[in-house]
Amino acid sequence: MSPDPFPPRRPRHRPDLVDEDPRTTLARVIRGQEERNSEHRTDLAEARNALARLQRLSLGGSPEMARLTVEVAPRLIQDLLATTSGPVRNCVISPGVGAALDDDMVAFGKQVISAGREQRGIYDASVLDDPRALDEINAWAAAGEVQRVSPSVGSEFAVYGDAAVVSVETWGAPDSDYVVLRDPMLIAAFSTLFDLAWEASYPFPSARAASAGDDDGPLLELLARGLKDEAIARYLGWSLRTVRRRVARLMEHLGARTRFQLGAEAVRLGRLPSAGPTAYPGQLGPGSRSR
Repeated sequence: MSPDPFPPRRPRHRPDLVDEDPRTTLARVIRGQEERNSEHRTDLAEARNALARLQRLSLGGSPEMARLTVEVAPRLIQDLLATTSGPVRNCVISPGVGAALDDDMVAFGKQVISAGREQRGIYDASVLDDPRALDEINAWAAAGEVQRVSPSVGSEFAVYGDAAVVSVETWGAPDSDYVVLRDPMLIAAFSTLFDLAWEASYPFPSARAASAGDDDGPLLELLARGLKDEAIARYLGWSLRTVRRRVARLMEHLGARTRFQLGAEAVRLGRLPSAGPTAYPGQLGPGSRSR
């Protein structure tokens, strides 16, 4: 008779259970069960992700582009940070949504940046109105991330050197699932897209005054960049009403009937450069690199 391949488990002998405080026993048992449940959830998430990839491959999909579920993405991102080299280019719509919110992933990412890896981040200007988002962004800046803000970030993605891109599956939807791209041409395209967006974005304001001062230089520069009044208000920390009042005052002072005429007069009077990219407050200058 063959032995039973699944013999019954013998209960573990714990001589200390009789003397152990029942509250300690309950806490230990619950903690152990929670840890096992967490492992099971991770296993199930990986299984779902593998099934999704198998389905894509069976339909003729390319192994150079794989779908990721939200549950699995943090582990992949952490692995990419650990195994790739080169700058990390990170485009963010909302810091409070997405795969990089996992506590372990956040801690590891900041550790990698603090150790010297270059990471640049472009954030949507809407974060300037969100104190919690700004706290998180400031924490990444303290770790060493170089940051800029854009009036409109089209979608969320991150480029890890020349090895991979992790992007939201649905363009412009930060709460969607993810795809990882490993095709060299796609990686180069995303890198170029980011670099162009970086040049078109502007630094985070170092100080945002609640009341507007007398210096109209920053306002003129932002107008010349083509920003709308709402984006200017967020950037300068002014109310929308203040921005429009200051623009109207400038137009009256310079004798301009339109904003185009306002820009032309500002250039003629030497209050704006006549050509080329504008250097915004705190920016290193046209074409400059942060690192």
